[in-house]
Amino acid sequence: MNLKKLLLTAIMVLPVIAFSQVTFTNSNSLLVNSSLTSGVAIGVSDMNGDGLDDIVRLHDASSLQIEYQTAGGGNFTQYNYGSTGSSHWGLAIADVDKNGFNDVVIGGYNNGVRVLKASSNGATYSSTTLNGTIFLQNVNFADMDNNGTIDIFACHDNGTSLAYNNDGSGNYTIDNAGLINAVSTVPSDNSGNYGSIWTDYDNDGDQDLYISKCRLGVTNANDGRRINLLFQNDGNGNYTDVAVAAGLVPYGQSWSANFEDIDNDGDLDCIVINHDINSVIYENNGNGTFSDITASSGISSILSGMGSGGIQIIMEDFDNDTFIDLFVTARSGSHHMFKNNGNKTFTEMPSPFTLPTGPSRIQSAAVGDLNNDGFMDVVAGFANGYNGPSNYPDVLYFNDGNSNNWSEIRLRGNTSNINGIGARIELYGSWGKQIREVRSGESYGTMNSLLTHFGLGSATSITKIKVLWPSGEEDEILNPAINTSIEIIEGSTLTADEYTDLSISIYPNPTSNYVTVSTPNNNSSIAYSVYDISGKAVITQQDLNTSKQIDLKSLTSGIYFIHLEEDGKTQIQRIVKS
Repeated sequence: MNLKKLLLTAIMVLPVIAFSQVTFTNSNSLLVNSSLTSGVAIGVSDMNGDGLDDIVRLHDASSLQIEYQTAGGGNFTQYNYGSTGSSHWGLAIADVDKNGFNDVVIGGYNNGVRVLKASSNGATYSSTTLNGTIFLQNVNFADMDNNGTIDIFACHDNGTSLAYNNDGSGNYTIDNAGLINAVSTVPSDNSGNYGSIWTDYDNDGDQDLYISKCRLGVTNANDGRRINLLFQNDGNGNYTDVAVAAGLVPYGQSWSANFEDIDNDGDLDCIVINHDINSVIYENNGNGTFSDITASSGISSILSGMGSGGIQIIMEDFDNDTFIDLFVTARSGSHHMFKNNGNKTFTEMPSPFTLPTGPSRIQSAAVGDLNNDGFMDVVAGFANGYNGPSNYPDVLYFNDGNSNNWSEIRLRGNTSNINGIGARIELYGSWGKQIREVRSGESYGTMNSLLTHFGLGSATSITKIKVLWPSGEEDEILNPAINTSIEIIEGSTLTADEYTDLSISIYPNPTSNYVTVSTPNNNSSIAYSVYDISGKAVITQQDLNTSKQIDLKSLTSGIYFIHLEEDGKTQIQRIVKS
């Protein structure tokens, strides 16, 4: 047994943390449209850039409606786009054209992939149907080639999934050859692509892709149409299926999967929802492989009893105790919410939701902080069959919360994509280290908040927040405040590359046009140069003008270093150009 396994075995003998029941309150009375009926696709995200999570839904799986959370939390205003066609099953959200307002991608049963882009002021949306015939199941926004633009990955039930390349302005073309060609390793017609999730499962700093494969009517467990795929990224955008070697092929009809760190050991574990065999909890071994720990999880009998019922697996810290809990939605039988006991076992939370009259279970859900109180709330839907809308209105469930503390982090990329999709966030404190990833589209039909949420338990401080950006850039914030939402802009924190010999301040930072230099001696002579992140001089040395302003309008968005010289002394200041 290796050292990591010995340490984890030792941890297993620690006392289990006290059980705390999570409960939710039906808060539909606060919505503008409390009678909306979704299909399976539901989204939560900040759509208007105010830092508050909003609700994005498709009434009857067709009509796009956004409910914006208002300041103060718990109240909403509405934007109604109207019909987008019919039978949309997948939904993801991101800012594809970098205008500061998030956009939406949807698709479903042979109706193509459609992008709805926010206008320059976020007040309206326009729709574009992309090329390519597809029976779409799940869909993701991801920067597959890591060039700072947000691409689309669309799961195709009837053939090879489609990858769409973003030209930087939110215009898309099919580019399976240049991005990823997600074909079955066991030769097949490449159908049966259901759930998809982009994640760094092997901790090497780049995004990999896991696809849950399900082909109804195919009974041979070794058929390529139902063997899950794990495409490992070599860091240069080359993808190789390693699912069998990694131990992430359950050889079942897999509907969806998710990855989070259930034991806070610094790597991402996996849950796979299967329909013809038991669903599985996999522990990440830390070496690129996984072990099935379902039998010792404490909930194996419940997972085995779900049969073909499970639809989505959502992994969140619902009670803010520092450990990731599990929420499984279902098309038949019952939904389940499981509390993480802190030792790789789980306990079912009895009746966290009071269902309205009619539906017997929650079939679809998305989560986010919808009243800005630091606890994760749920928008629940009651679909028919697998994907169709029912006659039962969705329900907004507010988390009743407890006394535990929390932190929420939103990212804005510069060199990386603007939403920070693919970034990893590490939170350090008395609990050790927690990790999260920023994702757009996961599990099956689910868009959870881009706001990254951490529970702190009874801890009253955070030692450090560290952001590992897709660009390779790292940002750190020491001793940040707790119980608040923090925005971190790529490249905005001080590093060893910056130092000060002078008492000079530069503002605003970030900036879109100019920065002003403030010095105690207004009559001093100051020279400056500006360098990009690679060290190339983009503005060669010149003297500061009388207005004390440096014009940066000609520079593209990104990270720059301003070198200031006065009387033989130097100051280097990092600036974010938006």
